[in-house]
Amino acid sequence: MRNDYHRLSLLVALCSCYSLLAPVRSQQIETIPASPSYHTLYERNLDLLCRADKPIDQCNVRLPGPSTETLDVTTNVLPGGVKRIGDFSRGECGVRLATFTNERIGKFVCIVTINGQQFESAIELRKRVPPRPTELKIAKATALIDGGLRANQLLKARCISRNGLPVANLTWLLDGKPMDESALKPAQITAEEQQDGTSLETIQEEVHLYVTPAENGQTLECVTNHPAFKPELRNSFLLNIKFPPEEIPHIHIDELPASGSATINITIHANPKPFTRWTVNGRHIKEGESADIYQAYIPRPTSAKGEYRVLLKNNDCSMERPSLFTLEATNALGTQTYVIKAVRVDANEVEPGRNDDYYTDDSNGSTFWLISVWTFFCSVIATRLL
Repeated sequence: MRNDYHRLSLLVALCSCYSLLAPVRSQQIETIPASPSYHTLYERNLDLLCRADKPIDQCNVRLPGPSTETLDVTTNVLPGGVKRIGDFSRGECGVRLATFTNERIGKFVCIVTINGQQFESAIELRKRVPPRPTELKIAKATALIDGGLRANQLLKARCISRNGLPVANLTWLLDGKPMDESALKPAQITAEEQQDGTSLETIQEEVHLYVTPAENGQTLECVTNHPAFKPELRNSFLLNIKFPPEEIPHIHIDELPASGSATINITIHANPKPFTRWTVNGRHIKEGESADIYQAYIPRPTSAKGEYRVLLKNNDCSMERPSLFTLEATNALGTQTYVIKAVRVDANEVEPGRNDDYYTDDSNGSTFWLISVWTFFCSVIATRLL
């Protein structure tokens, strides 16, 4: 029992000593702005405020600069260009700097008294320096061809923002959407001391993206956010992915009509634009040319990047109705041959593997249908009258 009493006495003594040695506390005071705070030189009317959740009885401050003197803001004896702000009854105490200069770089400290206890907080004031224009670089090992990127390779891109304070924040976007975290490499931040003693920071970040024909036409973008930039800076790189004409297996279309004209319509993917040639029953028909009843059109780009519509028109199906067509597409990266089969399909049957169809230009069927409907209505009206 006596030992417990001695232990309790010792604990009380230690607590009493701590309360005497550490009357100043710091974690209960909010600072506006938060620390550290970056500002441009000669910025005007810079407010430095400390805020508590209870009324303040007294407030002292220490300003950054050559003097470390603690100043009582209630005496109104403050240096030139410094003005008291804040309402004690609302738990506020601070100063307004008329101009932010080099001598005000450092730590602003406020010490407030609330119900006989002192609380301390600080704001580290630093000079804001806008970084240099952002650089977006592509790795030298990137395989380029025909003014674009060869498909199916790992693209390494690097974004660099140099010599700024605070360090800039970099964000990567692919076609306006945030990139997958797995493609981002850890950012590297380095500091470089300038002649005036200021330490400026550089950040660089890499992204590794495996590019395929699916990424063709998308935009890789590095967005730089910094307090000195409004709005943010954007550096972009258009992904011009080069690839040979892509394979399309099992292309089936409806058989051609017995009469009139019809146009075969095939959609292919390639970049750059391919040169096309059709083969029909031994005839070779190049794009933009005609042979007998056939007319081959120059491929037309669609709204999708790297997508082209290739048309072959049969001007008189009554003369010939082939069931097999061959389309050859060639660009700088390769050649692809497409075999198109025309097959009969029942009205309620869907042919598996169908890729495209043809346009029928003959309007005789629709005219016959309209005449039949008109004859029916005339018969009904005549019956009613009789």
